[in-house]
Amino acid sequence: MYKVNISRQGARLTRPFTMIELAYVEDFSISIYLCHGSIVWHRHIDQDELFLVHSGTISLETEVGNLILRQGELATVPKGVAHRSSSTIRSEVLLFSPKLLPDRKNGDRRTHALGGDITKVNLYERSDALARPYHPEPLAQVEDFTLSVMVCDGTSIWYERPRRPFAFIVVEGLLKLEAGPHNLLMERSDMTLVSTRYIYRFHAPRRTVALTFGRSPGAR
Repeated sequence: MYKVNISRQGARLTRPFTMIELAYVEDFSISIYLCHGSIVWHRHIDQDELFLVHSGTISLETEVGNLILRQGELATVPKGVAHRSSSTIRSEVLLFSPKLLPDRKNGDRRTHALGGDITKVNLYERSDALARPYHPEPLAQVEDFTLSVMVCDGTSIWYERPRRPFAFIVVEGLLKLEAGPHNLLMERSDMTLVSTRYIYRFHAPRRTVALTFGRSPGAR
């Protein structure tokens, strides 16, 4: 097992709108990019994008509405919707987007934008409302993947080997991930991939907020 620290990777970015790919979860990429200044208007015909502000504040402008996203806030821009991101200060943004596009859903993929406004979600507000540890709460859907928030406190049960790999990100706090013969100590901004090879469990000595990102239950 390995981990990557999102903050340290983001600090490597020096030019606006450059990007570092941090991990792949099946056919999805999790990347971090530097938002400073403004990028040109553009649209993605065949992919949704989920924006999560890691640090700073950005303006996310779209043809169906504009949002101000601050640290810990996120929004999904559906495929086909023209948009651009901008910031007057150095801001680092996590981007969740598919990388393998052609025919990956055997003709079942959605090829047009859904109607309605684009809304934002604050992960800190959602985590504050969680009472039970180790019960993930969905935050956003992007394609057939789900980003969820989870509060960790104490020792979890042993979980069976996951059917699909998923990303696990510590937002704040400290925990140990035990997976088979591996023990991984994770702190704020650390991310790892939980594989399908081992049973696993978590231990958090104090309240810890984490994100999970993986294929939605029931998705093929």
